[in-house]
Parts: sequence; structure tokens; C-alpha cells
Amino acid sequence: MAEQAPLPDDVTPAQFFEQLLPLGFQAQSAGAAPQEFGIQFSLSGEGGGAWHAAIRDGAMTVTPGVGEANLAVALAVDHWRDAVLGRNGASLGLILPANRPGRPDNSGKAKALKGTMALELARPEADPFKVEMTFNGAPAPRTVLRMAMVDYLGMQDGSQNGQMLFMQGKIKVEGDMGFLMQVASLNM
Repeated sequence: MAEQAPLPDDVTPAQFFEQLLPLGFQAQSAGAAPQEFGIQFSLSGEGGGAWHAAIRDGAMTVTPGVGEANLAVALAVDHWRDAVLGRNGASLGLILPANRPGRPDNSGKAKALKGTMALELARPEADPFKVEMTFNGAPAPRTVLRMAMVDYLGMQDGSQNGQMLFMQGKIKVEGDMGFLMQVASLNM
């Protein structure tokens, strides 16, 4: 879901989650979509709120409020807006699982994970982009990953090697390293 058509600057979280996200999911799922998975999105700050995305039988529906989720994604409204509008170095792939053409559905692995991964991604000319992902409602183990946003996005698209970045001191990890490795395995 990382590729997107430009959205208007005034798109609201409700418009995005309730209308655009299901349409984008349908357009990009093409057989590799999970059959059953729940994602809870929580945006803090003015204009924020909560939305629950449920994937059943390869189709997504999104409703306002809270529901049972395999993955909970929490961030500030301003960081959400940067991600959906592609501003300040951010991209949609920071808050949504990336489209994985030719790669298997990893939702089964995600359903087995328990813990929380917090990202603090440095970016020029803006505050660090912060997002927290909690798998299956488990606050622990907890891992905080600090690095440059450009390097993180490079790991997502395959142009950067996480092990090499770590050895170069470009990735700082606080917390459970084993949990970090489990989360990293989702991108394989």
C-alpha cells in the first residue's frame, strides 16, 4: 500500500481511514492479501481519533472506534498527515504494511508476535517521526528503534541492509533485541 495517488492537503483522518484506505487495499491486494487480520489505528492530537480496519475474506472494512486487532498503530495526527501526504520525508509505508508484490502474506507471522515496537525516525527540518506498533495487545517486550527516516525507508524498499546500518552505528536499539529480530522477519 505504499504507492498512492496524491491526496488533498485537507484530507481528514475519517476520510482517509473510512473511504480511501479500503479502496487502496482493494486496488493493491491482488491475491496476496491476508484473509483475516485486524489493524487498530489511533491518532492523538486535535482531529485525531480511533479507527479499526478489519480484513475478512481478503476485503477490508474500516469503522470508527476500537476493535480487536492483531496490530495497533499509534501516532500523532501531524505525523499521520506527513505520512499520508508524503511530507517531511515521510511516506505511507511508515504506518501501513507495504504492498509486497511477489512475496508471501506474512500476516500469520504478525499474528504470532507479541510486543511493542516504537520507531523514532530522525528527519531533516522536522521533529522525529514517532509511531508505535503493538502486536496482539502486548505492551512487552518493548523495543525502541532510533535511526534516520531515510535509512528506515531504505530498509523497507530493500535498498538498505539493516545489519549493515546497525554495524555502522546508524541504528540505535533500546529494549528487547530478540523482539526486534522477530519484527524484522516480517519484511522477508
